[in-house]
Amino acid sequence: MSKQENQIILKTITELLGLHFYIPDYQRGYRWTSHNVSQLLNDIWEYRQDPAKVNSFYCLQPIVVRKKTWVSENGDTVDGYELIDGQQRLTTIHRILTYLRIEHLRIDKFSDEYKEDIYTIEYQTRPETRQFLNQTESNLTKPDLYYLSKAYDTVKDWFENSGKIEGRSDKNNFLDTLLPSVKKDAEGDTIMPEWSTQIIWYEINDNSQKSEELFTRLNRGKIPLNSAELIKAKFVNQESFKEFGEQEKVKRRTQLIQLWDEIENHLNNPKFWAFISNKKMDSYASKIEYLFDIATQKKDSSKDNLYSFIHFFDDKENAESLWEKWLSIEEIYRSLSYWYTHKNYYHKVGYLIAIGTNIMDIIQLKKENDKDLFEQEINRLIAESIPNDWDDLSYDNRNDHKKLIEILLLVNTELTRKNNNNNDFFPFEIYKNINKSLEHIHAQNIIGINENKREQWFSWLDMHLNVLPSITTNTKKAAEIIEQAKTIDREKYTYAQFQDLSASIIEILPKDDEDENLYLHNIKNLALLGLTENISLSNSIFEIKRRKIIEMDKKGAFIPIATKRVFLNYYQKESYAQSSIWTKVERENHLEEIGECLNHYLNKTPVLNEA
Repeated sequence: MSKQENQIILKTITELLGLHFYIPDYQRGYRWTSHNVSQLLNDIWEYRQDPAKVNSFYCLQPIVVRKKTWVSENGDTVDGYELIDGQQRLTTIHRILTYLRIEHLRIDKFSDEYKEDIYTIEYQTRPETRQFLNQTESNLTKPDLYYLSKAYDTVKDWFENSGKIEGRSDKNNFLDTLLPSVKKDAEGDTIMPEWSTQIIWYEINDNSQKSEELFTRLNRGKIPLNSAELIKAKFVNQESFKEFGEQEKVKRRTQLIQLWDEIENHLNNPKFWAFISNKKMDSYASKIEYLFDIATQKKDSSKDNLYSFIHFFDDKENAESLWEKWLSIEEIYRSLSYWYTHKNYYHKVGYLIAIGTNIMDIIQLKKENDKDLFEQEINRLIAESIPNDWDDLSYDNRNDHKKLIEILLLVNTELTRKNNNNNDFFPFEIYKNINKSLEHIHAQNIIGINENKREQWFSWLDMHLNVLPSITTNTKKAAEIIEQAKTIDREKYTYAQFQDLSASIIEILPKDDEDENLYLHNIKNLALLGLTENISLSNSIFEIKRRKIIEMDKKGAFIPIATKRVFLNYYQKESYAQSSIWTKVERENHLEEIGECLNHYLNKTPVLNEA
């Protein structure tokens, strides 16, 4: 069997007029519901109503076709296309056009006003369906005819009763969007109409692939027709790079495919992926699509799965421009790969990506500046991410939480970056896969404990009673409290009793000489943890948290370096004191280290020449 490259292009629905499609017996019939049909109508009309979308197009999902010749029911030989994937979409468009032909234009066939008649769809095992598609009456006797009848009813109801379409002009606008006037320029290329509905035409020319196997794999998601696969097909189809000549064309395409596979393999490394992206790895079937999303500036809020394919290529691409497009992807990949292996850039760029900085902005800075200036620009971006009032942010203000988390992330990446151990890299792959949470280092109270959940009361009591004898100076009172706790009937215990007992415990705990209200919600009293660890530590005194952190660290839990320093008494320095409390000296030393990490950027922001 010969093996030819598949072809991928965009076609307007107008360009489908006059074509013939064949649905083989391995496919089930038409099954779109009223919801599916209404959604398509709504999407096309919302596109047409948006003035910002003029000179763009509404893009339907790909249809997969292969040239085929068959004998029709009346014995005629038909040259057309086997429709391997896309039956539901093309059939629904046919139903919409049939309504507009009969109820709006009131013509017998589209060729009365267009160059060609509406495309035909012929079913191998359901020959009556072809003629039924051009009719308006209902027939509920067979599954296919039932769904086709309901689809037409939905279309009719949408145009006439939904309130979205008002008068003949709206129907004209919808029809012009669905069947735009197609004009060619002097070179024979299609001129983009102001408004149009287009479909991704994926034509299989590789005869080694059986249609039924392709259909099965497509519908099981084994060949995801995502932006990456469509872009790849566009790069390597028979029309690409033809201006280079046959030998050079083969060379370029081979080089592209080899690097494509290399990039895909590297992007499947969880550590590399977590460095360059804040998205889950399973967000992409083909990870390389993320690079095209970066290049096309796709917003996270975009729900268009084919956004990067639609926006990556220009209307007219020649060999040179197409190759430049590929080199732009190479540049993004090689920049990210270099920064990933360079400890300094890894932490600086990694932090910026983690807080949502546009990667293309960073790539652009690299293109525009030499090495030294680039690092200055990176430092400037980091400085701009630090609020001027960072030391006044408060946990008590929910709006400050994101800023506090980002500052503590920067502190942790800075401490790791400055560590002389070259093999010590901040684990973004762990950090991005946990729910980040702010932990009060000192929290000598029961605020936040649910008064209706006994398990929380007794968890707090058990932890504190366990450490009480070893940390209190009032051992007599501690013994009395412990004995009192032994008599508790946990089934009948009330929240009021828990409040009294917890107050007695708190009263004999070691205390610092500073009013906790002055610093409780300040950054000097906050550390970064994963949410699961935070839940197990909330409302516990410092000593309990310290012991728990050590226990978790022994088990290999992710404890950010700054958090670990807090609970291992790193900030006591020469003024060693009772380790069971978070002292004023430690708080100030902790704040000083945070300030040193931030001031590395705040004090070195370059003054750039505006000229």
